[in-house]
Amino acid sequence: MNVLLYLAEAILIAYLMRQLSVRYGIPAVSGYVIGGVILGGSLFVWHPGGKSFSEQWLFTKDVLSEMEVITQIALGLIALSIGAELEWKVLKSLGKSVLSITVMGAMLPFIFVSGAIILIWHDMTLALILGAVATATAPAATVAVIRQYRAKGPLTSTIIAVVGLDDAISFMIFAFFVTTVKAMFGGESVNIIQGVLAPVSEIGLSMLVGAAAGLSISRLLMGAKDQDSTVFIFVFLILLVSGISMALNVSELLANMTAGAVLVNVNPQIKKRIRISFSSFTPVFYALFFIIGGAHLDLSSITHIWLLGLVYFFTRALGKVAGASLGAMWGGALPQVKKWIGISLLPQVGAAVALALVVEHEFGSGAYGEAGVTLAETTFNILLVTTFFTEFIGPYLTKIAIHRAGEARTMK
Repeated sequence: MNVLLYLAEAILIAYLMRQLSVRYGIPAVSGYVIGGVILGGSLFVWHPGGKSFSEQWLFTKDVLSEMEVITQIALGLIALSIGAELEWKVLKSLGKSVLSITVMGAMLPFIFVSGAIILIWHDMTLALILGAVATATAPAATVAVIRQYRAKGPLTSTIIAVVGLDDAISFMIFAFFVTTVKAMFGGESVNIIQGVLAPVSEIGLSMLVGAAAGLSISRLLMGAKDQDSTVFIFVFLILLVSGISMALNVSELLANMTAGAVLVNVNPQIKKRIRISFSSFTPVFYALFFIIGGAHLDLSSITHIWLLGLVYFFTRALGKVAGASLGAMWGGALPQVKKWIGISLLPQVGAAVALALVVEHEFGSGAYGEAGVTLAETTFNILLVTTFFTEFIGPYLTKIAIHRAGEARTMK
């Protein structure tokens, strides 16, 4: 397997999709996801020679597995960038609206998704897992759109702060209900204390790793004399934090986000250096991240789960829009935030794929019987299928929001 040739394919597709996005005024992220679906090969499975062609030239599961390190580096870059936007003085100026938007934007999707599944399919375990996953908002696509249009202003700052905080809250909700469903499959009583303490301890350890690394590296950055040295230090930080997080089995997303937040609050000048350092090479990793995400999609699974997928997609979207908008109203947010925050938080690709893999790991092994395996397979397919639509529609809606709010500084 020549992974370099597959990466060359992905970069060529990224270039073509970028050109199309500029020409037709659509977010580049949406183009990258479509390019990933093409490279994933599921478009060709209905053709007589499609399977053979896909296995020889396109991204098989083995190829995607070899590219996992690209996804991890990209997530680290994205998380550090988000953390660098969480400057205390900026968050303080936004007031309580950020917290209320984050909480309501997580609660209502859970209620809407789980409620609909219970009413229609009467499946409590599936309802709890999909409802918990629905709370997550992926920062990658949102940040990519903001970077593409160089957006800046109250709405942009609120979006970045919310997607940063959302990861912690969503992880706690998800971890609690995974513990709950395990107990239901095992016929045990649910240990609420353990269900709460397990995710809290993991979040705390993730933040501790990021904070310790951020504080240590901040001294190195202050002594960096040129731009190349700064880039080396940032890349070292991301790889170090991601590696330690993987070794400790904690969230590398939260750890890198915390590292970025610590850096920028210790020395606000670092924010500018991060933007300058990342501007030259992050577009490549962003593009590869979304192409690899799109390549995971298996379109053949749509025929089996289309109704459940539609219900999940629309109830989650309704919950996100309604929850974020209500949170903005109750939190006393600025008018442009109240009006446009709701449609800015739909993307889910990074979080969805990550949580889908956790469900597959926890329930797909057969440890909880056939019901557990079915739950894992259904959840995995639902998230991958609906992720395609959220990544195509979501970035476009984010683009509309930042343009209508007057915060985009470039049209392309």
